[in-house]
Amino acid sequence: MFQILRGSSISLLIIVCFSCDSRHSPWHPFIASPWQRRYSTFSKVCLFVYCYFSSNININDVLGDYSLTLIDSLDTLVVLGDHDEFKRAVSLVINTVSFEKNTTVQVFEATIRVIGSLLSAHLIASDKSRMLGDFYIPDYDGELLTLAHDLAARLLPAFEGTRTGIPYPRVNLIHGVLPGTVEETCTAGAGSLLVEFGILSRLLGDQTFERTARRINERLWQLRDKNTGLPGNVINIQTGEWVGHLSGVGAGLDSFYEYFLKAYILFGESRDLQLFNEAYDAILANMRRGRILCNSQDGEPPLFVNVDSRDGSTANTWIDALQVCSYDVPSRLLGYFVVALVKASFAGLLVLAGHLEEAICQHAFYYAVWSKYGVLPERFNWYLK
Repeated sequence: MFQILRGSSISLLIIVCFSCDSRHSPWHPFIASPWQRRYSTFSKVCLFVYCYFSSNININDVLGDYSLTLIDSLDTLVVLGDHDEFKRAVSLVINTVSFEKNTTVQVFEATIRVIGSLLSAHLIASDKSRMLGDFYIPDYDGELLTLAHDLAARLLPAFEGTRTGIPYPRVNLIHGVLPGTVEETCTAGAGSLLVEFGILSRLLGDQTFERTARRINERLWQLRDKNTGLPGNVINIQTGEWVGHLSGVGAGLDSFYEYFLKAYILFGESRDLQLFNEAYDAILANMRRGRILCNSQDGEPPLFVNVDSRDGSTANTWIDALQVCSYDVPSRLLGYFVVALVKASFAGLLVLAGHLEEAICQHAFYYAVWSKYGVLPERFNWYLK
């Protein structure tokens, strides 16, 4: 079912938007132009001051004060086919970025956005085959991998000192976990580390990071409700008690399920697929509403709703925008967009799992919402329509 690309040290699945060379897509100028304007402005205004102010630390700790936007843009430059800027940006990261900063960051965001981007750029910059284009950098010597390793090591104190082994959501890059750090975390935040930590471990030949991420996944899964088989969305990292009992496929849980399947695709470990299948069975049994058959029969079209993790009862009648990933394009173009450019994230996950009929039906619902409003709302009440 899955096409797994295996190298000597790592299994890698590469998904390229639009086409192998995105510049040949008719949508390229509409996507690239506004993005490049913003990136250019960022490069001129924010690059060396980080667009970061210490007075905002309590609300913007996700920024980290470590050139997050620059690092997070590296793989976008590849998707857009900008070889020269990618190489320039890699050089900037190597020469200017340091994680020796007295700043507190979110473990989840630092992992998926910074470590993930550094690892992706490392693999691309060192790819002599130029599979994705002319992004190979001859004098590149693994500096991005070194940065990723350094940051990951600075995150490890968040995994220490909790009775459950589930990490603190925030950690200081120099001092570790600070006194008074919140002891509650969302399921996705704690359980969406395996892809990046697993790749890092396999590139380094050091199982510390992958082993840590796998232990967290197993612990979270062990703590799920025994009646429904569902996890809640917020957990106390010391007691292991669920603070939030909302369960769905949107915010707070979306990437928890996503990483089970994508970890299996990357690493081929059967346990990851087993966890995904168990999770999907629980989702089908408790969250799915509407007619039994996706594309036939009478009745309401199927939808995955938010439920109470303890009994599977409907918790509310809204779905959130994190269940959907949309493209930022000029509003005048929205009416011309085709279905393929609107990606329901859980529907995309179902495609990877081979559940095509269900994926088509779920995707159609979100496209209908997009078509109705010309944009995807932050929340949509499916009951009121």
